[in-house]
Amino acid sequence: MTALRFECLEPIKTPLVNKFYDQYKARGRATRQDQVWVVYNDLVIVAACRIQNRSDYLFLSTLLVAPAWRGQGIAKKLLIHTLSNQNSLVYTFAYNYLADFYQSIGFNFVLTLPPPLDTLFTVYKQRNIVAMQC
Repeated sequence: MTALRFECLEPIKTPLVNKFYDQYKARGRATRQDQVWVVYNDLVIVAACRIQNRSDYLFLSTLLVAPAWRGQGIAKKLLIHTLSNQNSLVYTFAYNYLADFYQSIGFNFVLTLPPPLDTLFTVYKQRNIVAMQC
């Protein structure tokens, strides 16, 4: 087995991550404006997440690890790598059952969101999520 490789995809490669998301029926779709971070095993994407710029606020979404690769700490390594390459706060909406995982990486709960993210949170809040920032 080769070493896993972490990479921020060039915008032209966005269809590759969307194919990965589609393969596992993820809800999110990356755009060329997103920062798309992936983990490769050889030439195969095994995990991905994206950072969206929402009115100058960074928003982490669509974190996915392929089922065969789960339980190996890949999501945590991907997030640590992704977050270490950001120059401002990153917000996310975490499912309640994943809040401890996000806290272990450095995220904290947020009581007040910037207006563009608060509007988005209103759309998703029925999914049993909490707002967090790192």
